[in-house]
Amino acid sequence: MKREKLTLFFFIDALGWEVLRRHEFFLQGLAVDRRPLETILGYSSACDPSIISGLLPSQHLLWNSFYYSPGTCPYRWLRHLRVLPNGLLRRGRVRALLSRWVRRIHGIRGYFQLYAVPFELLPLFDYAEKRRIWEPGGLPRGRTIFDLLQARGIPYYVHDSDLPDDARIARLRDEIAQARIDFAYISTGRLDALMHAEGPASMRVADLLRWYDARIRDLLAVAARHYGEVAWYVFTDHGMHEVRETHDLIADVEGLGLEWNVDYVAFYDATMARVWILREQARGPLLDLLSQHHRGRLVPDEELAHYGVLFSDRLYGDLVFLMNSHVLIVPSFIGVSATRGAHGFDPRDADSYAAVSSNRPLPARLRRIHQIFTLMLDEAGLSPACAGLPPDNGGKPQ
Repeated sequence: MKREKLTLFFFIDALGWEVLRRHEFFLQGLAVDRRPLETILGYSSACDPSIISGLLPSQHLLWNSFYYSPGTCPYRWLRHLRVLPNGLLRRGRVRALLSRWVRRIHGIRGYFQLYAVPFELLPLFDYAEKRRIWEPGGLPRGRTIFDLLQARGIPYYVHDSDLPDDARIARLRDEIAQARIDFAYISTGRLDALMHAEGPASMRVADLLRWYDARIRDLLAVAARHYGEVAWYVFTDHGMHEVRETHDLIADVEGLGLEWNVDYVAFYDATMARVWILREQARGPLLDLLSQHHRGRLVPDEELAHYGVLFSDRLYGDLVFLMNSHVLIVPSFIGVSATRGAHGFDPRDADSYAAVSSNRPLPARLRRIHQIFTLMLDEAGLSPACAGLPPDNGGKPQ
């Protein structure tokens, strides 16, 4: 006897609207509706928690990975490694190994990477995502779909972030074949990694999308044999831009002659800089430089508020400087060399838009990525009230 219903949310990192439009074969004949979605200013560290909670970063408190907080940084001991050769410390494998050690030593369960943050500066920055957001209780504030499913006793599958895409999909296929679940959420990352390395125009993007297409069709075929009804959504959190230019923003700021960790502190993400002003005398020179910079712009508070990344305590920075689309900060605290593709630029740019496809007609109210959460609630038979959403987050246009 078939189980009544399976709801499948299949996340393909960086399968933005422009990428989807260039590959019309993807899910052809399966999807009855699809549309672009406005993303959130920032990276997956902000987008993913918003999708699974319906909250914006200023509500669930996760935006960028690092924030200035020397008093709470748990891995201050890493500063002692600065005596090692710089060439060794910059190696990706060394950083990955150290990241695993820090994660284990300090009990960090969330996604954690040291990236290219200089070791002498790491003690100044705490890390935001200390818990695994895919588990109940994973957010600093608010509840996710997994909290709600567990509370209601609804059997579900969620991916293991430490496994590669093919293993995540194989585990999900087994759960579906055994008809053990009513709800599934799977996140995959190979497409994002490929486009970072080779750019969104890479010929290999089509091959990888065919790989995903075949596996989604297989999952749906298995589900049709074991469930009376299958509702599915294939979606993402952001698109991908081609990198056409790099700029050394760090050199520009250092050229002001201000004293680091006395006048100011900055964190240089790949596409933005976040600046904390420690002495008021530093504000003027920083504003003069960044407000007139030809490679980017200061993001005003009203725009930060629209994207849900304006924090009353300025946890993630007093000033936010966003690079022009297609221009990457190199070197940055995320990487010392350029990638071919990047995201985290202006959400209004065409290449920034996320996308969603489904075998269901999509509601007109669905316009932004955090509103995907209301689809999950609807399909699981849950109400926005049980999620404790603020009135402006209940799937209504913003």
